[in-house]
Amino acid sequence: MTTWITATPPTPNGHLHVGHISGPYLAGDVMARALAADGQDTWYSTGLDDNQTYVPRRSWGEGGTPEETAERYTRSIVDTWAAAGVRFDAIVRPHGIEYESRVRNLFSLLIESGHVVAQERPLPFCEPCDLWLYEAYLGGKCPHCGAGTNGNACEDCCRPNVCADVADPFCIRCGSTPEVRQTKLHVLPLEPLRDRLVEFWASCDMPERLRAVCRAMAAERLPDILVSHPSDWGIPTAEDPALRTYVWLEMAEGYAAEAPPAGHDRLVQFFGIDNGYFHAVLFPAVNLALGRAELLPEKFVVNEFFQLNGSKFSTSRRHAIWASELLPVVGADLLRLHCLLRRPATSRTDFTLDDLSRTEKVLDAWDATFRGVFALDGAATTVDEAALPADLRRSGRAVRAQLDLARAFCRPDDFDPPAAVEQLMSAARVIGSALDEVRAMGPEGAAAAAALRAWTAEFAEAAAPVVPDGSAYLRQACSGTGRPARYFGLGVG
Repeated sequence: MTTWITATPPTPNGHLHVGHISGPYLAGDVMARALAADGQDTWYSTGLDDNQTYVPRRSWGEGGTPEETAERYTRSIVDTWAAAGVRFDAIVRPHGIEYESRVRNLFSLLIESGHVVAQERPLPFCEPCDLWLYEAYLGGKCPHCGAGTNGNACEDCCRPNVCADVADPFCIRCGSTPEVRQTKLHVLPLEPLRDRLVEFWASCDMPERLRAVCRAMAAERLPDILVSHPSDWGIPTAEDPALRTYVWLEMAEGYAAEAPPAGHDRLVQFFGIDNGYFHAVLFPAVNLALGRAELLPEKFVVNEFFQLNGSKFSTSRRHAIWASELLPVVGADLLRLHCLLRRPATSRTDFTLDDLSRTEKVLDAWDATFRGVFALDGAATTVDEAALPADLRRSGRAVRAQLDLARAFCRPDDFDPPAAVEQLMSAARVIGSALDEVRAMGPEGAAAAAALRAWTAEFAEAAAPVVPDGSAYLRQACSGTGRPARYFGLGVG
C-alpha cells in the first residue's frame, strides 16, 4: 500500500514562521517517517503557491518584481524545511510550460463540462490604484461572521465570499473605499454538486470543526465560487488571457501534479483550518466534477492556529518568529519536539519562549539519561529480562507499552503528535528511574544494564519520526559505531 501525504503549499511572500512549522509540515513528515519505519511505501509532497496575490502585495512594500519576491522566499522556505528535517518526495513549483498547460486544461475541461460558466459579476475596483480587488488586495469584514477578512474566503469562519459582499471594503494598497463594478468572471456553482459533496463529507475522516463548516454550508444553498479574476498576476485562462485563474482552483491541479508516479492507495492531506474550505469543499468539488475519484482524500489532518502573544502567527502582518532564525539557535530536534508537543490540533495554542525553555529541559533530561545508560560498566551482551528483579521487569513492560502508543500516535488511524511526545516523555522517565536503580546494583547489574540499552534502542526507533537527529545518534551508540558528547540539542555529534 502506498500512502500519499500532502502538505498545503506555502505562499512565498515571507519566511516560514514557527506557526507554519507546527502545522502541516512537521506533522506530515512525522506520519511519513512513521509509515516508512513500518515498511510501508509513502509519498510526501507539497508545492509553492507563487500565484497567490499575497506575493505581489509583498513586493509592493519590499520592492522588486513579484517574481523576484517569490524566488527569494522560495529559497528560504525550502532551506527551512531541510534545516527542520522535513523531507519531501516532491515539491512542485507552479510555473513552466507543462504546469501552466495542465492548469489551463483543467479550466477548459470544467467549462466544457458545464461546471464553470462565464458571467457578468460585481467586483470591487480601486480607482486610485486602477486595481480590481480580490483576495489579498481587498480588506473588510466577512459577510458570514463579521471578522476581518480578505477577499474570496475568511480565515476565521472558513467560509467563502464573492468579494462584492465583503462589508466595509477597502483597498489594501491605498486604503480607499472601492466602487463596485460589473465585470466578466468565471464561476463554479457548487449547488449542482451538492449530493456528491455530501456523500464525500460523510466518507472522509475529518475533525469536527471542519465537519461543522461543511454542515453549515450544506444547510444553505451552496455558493457560486469565483474562479477567475481580471488581473495581471497568475495563470491566464485559455478562454480569456485578461482573466487569471483563481489560485485555489489552480491548486486542485497543483495537487494532481504532485501525485506519486506509481499511484497510491490512500491520500491523507495536512493543512491549517484557515485552508479548510478549500480542501474540504472546493478541491473535492473540482475532482468530483471531473470524475477524479483518486484525488479524493481519505483523511484530513487539520491544525488550528499557533499564536504568538495571543494573536495568530501571520506572514503578511510580519507577526511571527521565523523558523529560519530560530533553528540555528535551538536545533531541529528541539524545535520539532516543541512544535509537536504544542501542536494546535483541536484548539489554538500559544508559543512562548518560557514554554520552549521547558521543552529544552525535556531534551536535556533525555540526554542525561541516555548518557548515563551508555556509561554503565559491564553490560552483558545478551538480554534476559526474565532474570531481572520484578520492578525492572515492570519498568520494561511500561517502556514498551508507552513506545507502542507513541508509534500508534504517529500513524494515520490514531494520529496525535502531542500524545506521541507525551508517551516518549513517559518512557524516558521510566528509563531514567530504572537507571538510578541499576547504578545502585553495582557490578551485579550487568544484565540490567543490557536491558536498559535494549530499551534505549527501542526508544531511538520509536522517537525517530519526532526527533530524527538525536534518535540517529542513539542508534549509532546502541550499535557501537558512535558515542557523541550529546545525543539531543545543539552541539551533538
